[in-house]
Amino acid sequence: MTTPPSSKPPKPATSAAAAGSPHHESLLYRELVLVDRQRHGQHRVLSVHDWSVARELSAVLVTAVEFPMVSREYAIAFVPTGRGDDGQPQVTPVALLGLRERENLFVRADGGWDARYLPAFLRRYPFAYLRTGQEQLSLAVDAAWSGFSTTEGEPLLDAEGQPGEQLRAVMQLLDHFEQSLQRTRVFCQKLVELDLLRGGSIQGQLADGTAVKAEGFFMIDEEKLRALPDDQVLEMHRNGMLGVIHAHLLSMAQVESLAERMAQRH
Repeated sequence: MTTPPSSKPPKPATSAAAAGSPHHESLLYRELVLVDRQRHGQHRVLSVHDWSVARELSAVLVTAVEFPMVSREYAIAFVPTGRGDDGQPQVTPVALLGLRERENLFVRADGGWDARYLPAFLRRYPFAYLRTGQEQLSLAVDAAWSGFSTTEGEPLLDAEGQPGEQLRAVMQLLDHFEQSLQRTRVFCQKLVELDLLRGGSIQGQLADGTAVKAEGFFMIDEEKLRALPDDQVLEMHRNGMLGVIHAHLLSMAQVESLAERMAQRH
Protein backbone atom coordinates (compact mmCIF):
# COMPACT_ATOMS: atom_id res chain seq x y z
CA MET A 1 0.00 0.00 0.00
CA THR A 2 1.34 3.40 -0.92
CA THR A 3 -0.24 6.36 0.76
CA PRO A 4 0.40 9.95 -0.37
CA PRO A 5 0.13 12.98 1.88
CA SER A 6 -2.69 14.43 -0.18
CA SER A 7 -5.89 13.28 -1.83
CA LYS A 8 -4.09 12.29 -5.03
CA PRO A 9 -4.03 8.51 -5.59
CA PRO A 10 -0.64 6.84 -5.25
CA LYS A 11 1.28 5.69 -8.30
CA PRO A 12 3.31 2.47 -8.55
CA ALA A 13 6.93 3.01 -7.55
CA THR A 14 9.75 2.18 -9.95
CA SER A 15 12.46 3.89 -7.92
CA ALA A 16 12.38 5.70 -4.62
CA ALA A 17 14.34 8.42 -2.88
CA ALA A 18 13.76 9.42 0.71
CA ALA A 19 11.96 12.71 1.22
CA GLY A 20 13.92 15.01 3.51
CA SER A 21 17.66 14.70 4.18
CA PRO A 22 19.35 11.74 2.42
CA HIS A 23 22.34 11.75 4.80
CA HIS A 24 20.26 11.65 7.94
CA GLU A 25 17.90 9.09 6.44
CA SER A 26 20.78 6.73 5.63
CA LEU A 27 22.10 6.81 9.20
CA LEU A 28 18.70 6.15 10.76
CA TYR A 29 16.71 3.99 8.35
CA ARG A 30 18.34 0.66 7.50
CA GLU A 31 15.79 -0.90 5.14
CA LEU A 32 13.07 1.46 3.93
CA VAL A 33 10.35 -0.42 2.06
CA LEU A 34 7.01 0.78 0.75
CA VAL A 35 4.05 -0.27 2.91
CA ASP A 36 2.05 -2.85 1.01
CA ARG A 37 -1.39 -4.23 1.95
CA GLN A 38 -0.59 -7.81 0.94
CA ARG A 39 2.94 -7.91 2.28
CA HIS A 40 2.26 -6.09 5.57
CA GLY A 41 -1.39 -6.86 6.25
CA GLN A 42 -0.54 -8.80 9.44
CA HIS A 43 2.26 -6.58 10.66
CA ARG A 44 2.26 -4.60 13.90
CA VAL A 45 4.35 -1.71 15.12
CA LEU A 46 5.60 -0.68 18.54
CA SER A 47 6.09 2.92 19.64
CA VAL A 48 9.78 3.83 19.74
CA HIS A 49 11.24 4.21 23.23
CA ASP A 50 14.74 2.86 22.64
CA TRP A 51 16.65 5.36 20.50
CA SER A 52 19.78 3.25 20.14
CA VAL A 53 18.89 3.19 16.44
CA ALA A 54 19.82 6.90 16.33
CA ARG A 55 23.10 6.56 18.22
CA GLU A 56 25.18 7.49 15.14
CA LEU A 57 23.23 10.65 14.32
CA SER A 58 25.38 13.67 15.18
CA ALA A 59 22.84 16.07 13.66
CA VAL A 60 19.20 15.85 12.68
CA LEU A 61 17.14 17.88 10.23
CA VAL A 62 14.70 20.32 11.85
CA THR A 63 12.05 22.52 10.27
CA ALA A 64 11.66 26.26 10.78
CA VAL A 65 8.46 25.87 12.77
CA GLU A 66 10.41 23.80 15.32
CA PHE A 67 13.12 26.40 15.96
CA PRO A 68 11.54 27.94 19.10
CA MET A 69 11.25 24.51 20.80
CA VAL A 70 14.54 23.15 19.45
CA SER A 71 16.56 26.21 20.49
CA ARG A 72 15.82 25.56 24.18
CA GLU A 73 17.86 22.34 24.18
CA TYR A 74 19.83 22.08 20.93
CA ALA A 75 22.16 24.26 18.89
CA ILE A 76 20.79 24.91 15.38
CA ALA A 77 23.09 25.33 12.39
CA PHE A 78 22.77 25.04 8.61
CA VAL A 79 24.45 22.49 6.35
CA PRO A 80 25.01 22.80 2.58
CA THR A 81 22.92 20.44 0.45
CA GLY A 82 24.08 21.32 -3.06
CA ARG A 83 22.63 23.77 -5.56
CA GLY A 84 19.14 24.33 -6.87
CA ASP A 85 17.98 24.42 -10.48
CA ASP A 86 18.81 28.13 -10.54
CA GLY A 87 22.40 27.44 -9.50
CA GLN A 88 21.95 29.02 -6.09
CA PRO A 89 23.43 27.18 -3.09
CA GLN A 90 20.98 25.34 -0.86
CA VAL A 91 21.14 24.80 2.89
CA THR A 92 19.16 22.79 5.43
CA PRO A 93 18.82 23.52 9.17
CA VAL A 94 19.90 20.84 11.62
CA ALA A 95 19.90 20.39 15.37
CA LEU A 96 23.34 19.37 16.58
CA LEU A 97 23.35 16.14 18.57
CA GLY A 98 27.11 15.81 18.94
CA LEU A 99 30.43 17.47 18.14
CA ARG A 100 32.04 14.38 16.64
CA GLU A 101 31.00 12.49 13.54
CA ARG A 102 28.52 9.69 14.26
CA GLU A 103 28.26 10.53 17.96
CA ASN A 104 24.85 11.32 19.43
CA LEU A 105 25.11 12.81 22.93
CA PHE A 106 21.35 12.74 23.44
CA VAL A 107 20.97 8.93 23.49
CA ARG A 108 21.50 7.57 26.98
CA ALA A 109 23.16 4.24 27.70
CA ASP A 110 19.72 2.66 28.17
CA GLY A 111 18.52 4.01 24.80
CA GLY A 112 16.36 6.76 26.29
CA TRP A 113 16.29 10.23 24.73
CA ASP A 114 17.95 12.79 27.00
CA ALA A 115 15.90 15.89 26.17
CA ARG A 116 12.33 17.05 26.58
CA TYR A 117 11.76 17.88 22.91
CA LEU A 118 12.19 15.19 20.26
CA PRO A 119 12.53 16.63 16.72
CA ALA A 120 9.78 15.67 14.27
CA PHE A 121 12.33 13.99 11.99
CA LEU A 122 12.80 11.37 14.72
CA ARG A 123 9.18 11.25 15.84
CA ARG A 124 8.29 9.88 12.40
CA TYR A 125 10.42 6.80 12.91
CA PRO A 126 10.12 3.97 11.78
CA PHE A 127 7.96 5.56 9.06
CA ALA A 128 8.82 8.04 6.33
CA TYR A 129 7.57 9.19 2.97
CA LEU A 130 9.51 8.04 -0.08
CA ARG A 131 9.52 10.17 -3.19
CA THR A 132 8.40 7.79 -5.93
CA GLY A 133 7.90 10.46 -8.58
CA GLN A 134 8.38 14.18 -9.07
CA GLU A 135 5.20 14.99 -7.14
CA GLN A 136 4.41 11.64 -5.55
CA LEU A 137 5.12 10.62 -1.96
CA SER A 138 4.44 7.10 -0.71
CA LEU A 139 4.37 5.64 2.78
CA ALA A 140 7.37 3.52 3.77
CA VAL A 141 8.62 1.79 6.91
CA ASP A 142 12.02 0.65 8.16
CA ALA A 143 11.62 -3.10 7.85
CA ALA A 144 14.88 -3.63 9.76
CA TRP A 145 13.53 -2.08 12.97
CA SER A 146 12.91 -4.65 15.69
CA GLY A 147 9.58 -3.05 16.64
CA PHE A 148 8.11 -3.85 13.24
CA SER A 149 6.88 -7.46 13.30
CA THR A 150 3.83 -9.71 13.21
CA THR A 151 3.80 -10.36 16.95
CA GLU A 152 3.83 -7.14 19.02
CA GLY A 153 2.39 -3.65 18.90
CA GLU A 154 -0.55 -1.92 17.24
CA PRO A 155 -1.88 -3.37 13.96
CA LEU A 156 -0.52 -1.54 10.95
CA LEU A 157 -3.74 -2.05 8.97
CA ASP A 158 -7.32 -2.74 10.00
CA ALA A 159 -9.47 -5.67 8.87
CA GLU A 160 -10.35 -3.85 5.63
CA GLY A 161 -6.70 -3.25 4.79
CA GLN A 162 -6.91 0.45 5.62
CA PRO A 163 -4.46 2.29 7.91
CA GLY A 164 -5.07 1.54 11.60
CA GLU A 165 -5.50 4.23 14.25
CA GLN A 166 -1.79 4.54 15.05
CA LEU A 167 -0.81 4.60 11.40
CA ARG A 168 -3.34 7.34 10.64
CA ALA A 169 -1.78 9.46 13.39
CA VAL A 170 1.67 8.81 11.92
CA MET A 171 0.48 9.84 8.47
CA GLN A 172 -0.84 13.12 9.89
CA LEU A 173 2.60 13.74 11.40
CA LEU A 174 4.27 12.91 8.08
CA ASP A 175 1.93 15.25 6.19
CA HIS A 176 2.66 18.08 8.62
CA PHE A 177 6.40 17.38 8.44
CA GLU A 178 6.40 17.56 4.63
CA GLN A 179 4.43 20.82 4.68
CA SER A 180 6.87 22.24 7.23
CA LEU A 181 9.78 21.13 5.05
CA GLN A 182 8.39 23.10 2.12
CA ARG A 183 8.11 26.25 4.25
CA THR A 184 11.62 25.65 5.59
CA ARG A 185 13.03 25.47 2.07
CA VAL A 186 11.46 28.85 1.31
CA PHE A 187 12.96 30.26 4.53
CA CYS A 188 16.43 28.94 3.68
CA GLN A 189 16.18 30.19 0.11
CA LYS A 190 15.46 33.68 1.44
CA LEU A 191 18.51 33.50 3.74
CA VAL A 192 20.66 32.71 0.70
CA GLU A 193 19.06 35.45 -1.41
CA LEU A 194 19.74 38.03 1.33
CA ASP A 195 23.29 36.71 1.79
CA LEU A 196 22.75 36.30 5.53
CA LEU A 197 24.77 33.12 6.01
CA ARG A 198 28.43 32.75 6.88
CA GLY A 199 30.50 29.61 6.98
CA GLY A 200 32.19 28.60 10.18
CA SER A 201 32.77 26.00 12.84
CA ILE A 202 30.87 25.10 15.98
CA GLN A 203 33.27 25.35 18.90
CA GLY A 204 32.98 24.36 22.53
CA GLN A 205 35.33 23.73 25.43
CA LEU A 206 35.51 20.78 27.78
CA ALA A 207 35.94 21.19 31.53
CA ASP A 208 39.69 20.50 31.27
CA GLY A 209 40.10 23.29 28.74
CA THR A 210 40.26 21.04 25.67
CA ALA A 211 38.71 22.73 22.65
CA VAL A 212 36.25 20.74 20.51
CA LYS A 213 35.20 21.86 17.07
CA ALA A 214 32.77 20.70 14.39
CA GLU A 215 33.24 22.17 10.93
CA GLY A 216 31.26 22.49 7.71
CA PHE A 217 28.34 24.50 9.07
CA PHE A 218 26.71 27.81 8.25
CA MET A 219 25.27 30.33 10.70
CA ILE A 220 23.39 33.59 10.29
CA ASP A 221 25.73 36.57 10.21
CA GLU A 222 24.46 39.07 12.79
CA GLU A 223 26.33 41.99 11.21
CA LYS A 224 24.67 41.36 7.84
CA LEU A 225 21.33 41.00 9.60
CA ARG A 226 21.75 44.39 11.30
CA ALA A 227 22.73 45.96 7.97
CA LEU A 228 19.45 45.04 6.25
CA PRO A 229 17.23 47.99 5.25
CA ASP A 230 14.33 48.74 7.56
CA ASP A 231 11.65 47.76 5.04
CA GLN A 232 13.25 44.32 4.64
CA VAL A 233 13.42 43.82 8.42
CA LEU A 234 9.77 44.86 8.76
CA GLU A 235 8.74 42.36 6.09
CA MET A 236 10.70 39.59 7.86
CA HIS A 237 9.05 40.50 11.16
CA ARG A 238 5.58 40.33 9.65
CA ASN A 239 6.09 37.00 7.87
CA GLY A 240 7.63 35.38 10.98
CA MET A 241 11.08 34.94 9.50
CA LEU A 242 12.75 37.25 12.01
CA GLY A 243 11.51 35.19 14.97
CA VAL A 244 12.94 32.03 13.42
CA ILE A 245 16.29 33.77 12.90
CA HIS A 246 16.41 34.93 16.51
CA ALA A 247 15.66 31.38 17.70
CA HIS A 248 18.66 30.16 15.68
CA LEU A 249 20.92 32.84 17.16
CA LEU A 250 19.77 32.06 20.70
CA SER A 251 20.34 28.35 20.13
CA MET A 252 24.09 28.93 19.78
CA ALA A 253 24.22 29.13 23.58
CA GLN A 254 23.49 25.39 23.61
CA VAL A 255 26.94 24.60 22.16
CA GLU A 256 28.43 24.76 25.65
CA SER A 257 25.77 22.32 26.83
CA LEU A 258 26.89 19.97 24.07
CA ALA A 259 30.48 20.26 25.27
CA GLU A 260 29.33 19.46 28.82
CA ARG A 261 27.51 16.37 27.58
CA MET A 262 30.66 15.34 25.73
CA ALA A 263 32.80 15.78 28.85
CA GLN A 264 30.45 13.54 30.82
CA ARG A 265 30.74 10.80 28.17
CA HIS A 266 34.51 10.86 27.87
